[in-house]
Amino acid sequence: MHITADDEARIAAAIARAEAGTSGEIVCTLATDRHRYTEWVLALAAVIAFIVPAAVTLAGFGPSRWAEMLGIWQTAGLDDAQTIEIYALAQALVLIAATLALWWSPLAQRFAPLSLRRERVHELALKQFLARGIHLTTGRTGVLIHVSAEDHVVEVIADEAIYAKVSAEHWGETVSALLAGLKRGDVAQGFVDAIGLAGGVLATHFPPTDGNPDELPNRLLIV
Repeated sequence: MHITADDEARIAAAIARAEAGTSGEIVCTLATDRHRYTEWVLALAAVIAFIVPAAVTLAGFGPSRWAEMLGIWQTAGLDDAQTIEIYALAQALVLIAATLALWWSPLAQRFAPLSLRRERVHELALKQFLARGIHLTTGRTGVLIHVSAEDHVVEVIADEAIYAKVSAEHWGETVSALLAGLKRGDVAQGFVDAIGLAGGVLATHFPPTDGNPDELPNRLLIV
C-alpha cells in the first residue's frame, strides 16, 4: 500500500486539529509488512493434498495411469503396496507444491482466518502502544490508531484514563472509518476520518489543559 507525502501531511494535520480540542494524544501507526501465517498455509496445503489426488483418482486417472506416464510401470499391474506408495508420493508432491504456492501468494496473509489476523495485529498494536510511550502521557490519555494494511485489520487502543470513561463500544465508529478507508483503497482518508471521530470522543471527556502540551508525534508512523 502506497502512502504519499500528501497523505502523510493530511494525517498529520488531522491529528493536530483533533488534539487542539483535547488534552488527549493520538498516535497513528501503519504496518505494511507481508506476514505469512504458517499454520494457515500448512493446513490449507494439507487439505489440497488430500483433495486433489482423490479427485483425480475418482475421475479415472489414478496411480496406475500416473505410473504409466512416468514410465514406472508399463506391462504389469501394480500391487496394493505399489499403489499406496505412488498415491502417497503424489500427495507429498501436491503438499510441497501447494505449500510453496501459498507461501509466496497473498493467500498466506490476506485470506488467513480473521481470528488469526486479529490476534497478531492486536499483539503488534500493543507492542507499538508501549514502544511509542503512549502509556507514559501525563494524564494517561493516549490513543493508538493502528492499521495493518495487508492483514486488512485495524486496532484502536486507549490508555487507562480513557478506558475508565469511554467504553470499548464507543470506538466502533472509529474502527468502521478505518475499515471503510481500507476497502476503498484510501487508507489516508480512513485515518483522517478515524482521527476526527477519536478527537471528538476525547474532547468530550478530556478538554484541553493550560498550555495543552503536545507529548507525542503528530505524524503517521510506518512500522
